[in-house]
Amino acid sequence: MTDPVPAWTIRAGVNSYISLAEAQAIAATRLFAAAWNGAAEATRSQALITATALLDRMRWQGRPLAPTQPLAWPRVSDRAPHGYPATADTPPAIITACVELAVHLLTQGQHSGAPVMQRMLGDSMTMYFPTIADELPKHVRRLIEPHLRASSANVAEVVL
Repeated sequence: MTDPVPAWTIRAGVNSYISLAEAQAIAATRLFAAAWNGAAEATRSQALITATALLDRMRWQGRPLAPTQPLAWPRVSDRAPHGYPATADTPPAIITACVELAVHLLTQGQHSGAPVMQRMLGDSMTMYFPTIADELPKHVRRLIEPHLRASSANVAEVVL
């Protein structure tokens, strides 16, 4: 009897946009990847799976290459006839964004909460001017923007 596959096992194209070995090659070129380098293989895998899940929820341009594929990428243009092209690659920017987001998740620990608007301490009050919360760091958002239907968390999409 074989052992069950652990939930954190990377299956590129199924639960991650990139294999662990490919992600390691990209992360090795990054300056601020100490959290990634110090993490166990299982933790790195979990970070990649989580990053893929976060990216997979985005509103991407086009449609999935195959209606049965488990992830949002690879994609084709909305205007491409069904069944054409037969294959498509996930853009390098999406793959890099997945690794960058995984490194960010390991570095930051978890998503930041909503910004504080005001804080009272006795008679003193401090005001914070909140921004619109975006679960993605700016460097990841910049990588994926060209592939999004709406380029920002501040832009709404109108479908007629």
